Amino acid sequence: MHDKDAALPRLIRALEGSAREIDVTFAQAGSRLGDGLGLFEGLKERLSTLSAELSGDEIAQAGETLSGLAGELRAINGGLRDETGLLQDLATHSKAASQSLDRLLEHMRLITILARSARIEAVSVQAAGRDFGDFTSEIVALTTQAQHTIQSCARDHDHLSALLGSALAAQRDFEARYGHALSSLAGNLEETLAEVTERQHRSVSLTSEAARHSGKIAMAAGGAIIALQSGDSIRQRLEHVIAALRLLVDIAEGTGPGAGLDAEEKAAAELLLRRLESAQLEESAQTLAQDAEAIEAALALLAGDTAGLLDLVRSLYQGDGAKSGSFLADLEAELAQASDLLGKCDRARSGVDRVTSALSTVLETCQKTVAALGDTVDSIVLIGTNAGLRAARIGTGGRSLVVIAQELKFAADQVAGDAERLTPTFAQMQQASSGLTSVGRLDAAHFVGLNEAMRGSLEAMRRTGDRLGATLDQLAREGGGFGTVVAQARLSFSNAGAMSDLIASGAAELSRAAAGQELPQRVGLADRLRALINAEVWPNYTMAAERTIHQAVIGPLLPAEAGAAAPSIAVPVESDLDDILF
Repeated sequence: MHDKDAALPRLIRALEGSAREIDVTFAQAGSRLGDGLGLFEGLKERLSTLSAELSGDEIAQAGETLSGLAGELRAINGGLRDETGLLQDLATHSKAASQSLDRLLEHMRLITILARSARIEAVSVQAAGRDFGDFTSEIVALTTQAQHTIQSCARDHDHLSALLGSALAAQRDFEARYGHALSSLAGNLEETLAEVTERQHRSVSLTSEAARHSGKIAMAAGGAIIALQSGDSIRQRLEHVIAALRLLVDIAEGTGPGAGLDAEEKAAAELLLRRLESAQLEESAQTLAQDAEAIEAALALLAGDTAGLLDLVRSLYQGDGAKSGSFLADLEAELAQASDLLGKCDRARSGVDRVTSALSTVLETCQKTVAALGDTVDSIVLIGTNAGLRAARIGTGGRSLVVIAQELKFAADQVAGDAERLTPTFAQMQQASSGLTSVGRLDAAHFVGLNEAMRGSLEAMRRTGDRLGATLDQLAREGGGFGTVVAQARLSFSNAGAMSDLIASGAAELSRAAAGQELPQRVGLADRLRALINAEVWPNYTMAAERTIHQAVIGPLLPAEAGAAAPSIAVPVESDLDDILF
């Protein structure tokens, strides 16, 4: 056997190994991608769940409630400023009332002194035959009663002033400490809720975006699986080449179908088969390279689009955070701060409530005191005037009582003036206090309601966040599984290029062995070779591509003799189906 004939068994073994490797590689990759499509269906289901979860009614209603909370926080801040202004007005009016009450007490003390002086003078006048005892007793009684009433009013007012000062100090301290925090928190809450809303809107568009990605991925996966079926056709073509090469060995050894061939016929048959199988191997190598390139491109698209889809989902649901639903964690922290501030607001409000509670009682008492004081002053003035007139008739003996009566009238006028000034002051205090007790004011029940609504909404968002996180984790696992499948399939094709090169080198080896040779021009040789090829090689073909190459190589080498009809070769019906499938 020549050297070129000795190389045939080695080439046959190499091609048999390539056929097995191609069969295993394509089959494994196809099986993995088939399993991967099941994972991909899970991916699409998780995406639908995520989108429905974030755009669902529960989180939408919670968002509306919390948006109202942000407005409430701003209203609380404004309400606190208004209350501080009202407390400041009350403090101003209360100070004026305190000063008027102090002056009233001074005037009443003066009237008391004058009444006692009148009593002393009345004794002297009585010695002269006039009795002024009833006059002095009545003035002293009226003065004492009025003084006690004013003192009681002043004590109540001092208590009110102390409460007012305490509430005002607490209110100012709260504003200084937390007024900016309320506005800032409201702004942060609105920004976070705007992000939630924006994510809800994006979740709607995610459906169409995910569908676009899903469509590309599904088409790429389907195309890859169809392309992977070409592995079977390449394997079959290699098996057909191997059968032809085994025929070549038999011819060289003079066995089997080559037993009846002479030396010239053997050489011609070997040349013919080498050129034919070289062309078949070269075409197989090109087909394998093209299929492997198409499959690699499809797998790369699968890997890239799957990763892009997962990144799209992560950016939507996680934002810049590292864990699922991190934007909800930010919201939870803000709501915890809001709850703390609401508690502080409620405690600050309780001081104002103590002021308003005491204010209503004190104002009622003081207003009654001022109203009664007017009657008392009128009585004192009337009694003093009558006493002065009577004393004036006595002459010089009653002059002192006349002077005292005039002083009493003057002091009473002072009391009347201060009492008149107290009336509008108390009215202004009443008006200011009405703002602290108006309907819709942020009372304890309002704060409790806000806190309950806030906690309920937070719990709803937390439940949604937990479900989002669980679904996203599952999505990540399924996406990772699908990505692993694609990566394994790509790895399987890492040696496809080497297999194509090996097949191409086999084609080159056969081509070199036949280089520079020509078929002998012996009569009847072409017919004998054609009969051998038609009987041993042509029936093995199952694909149109093989038959096309066969005719392109054999036709020029074995032209039909003039007047001779081309042999009719029966092609199995199954081969037509194979042409469609492969």
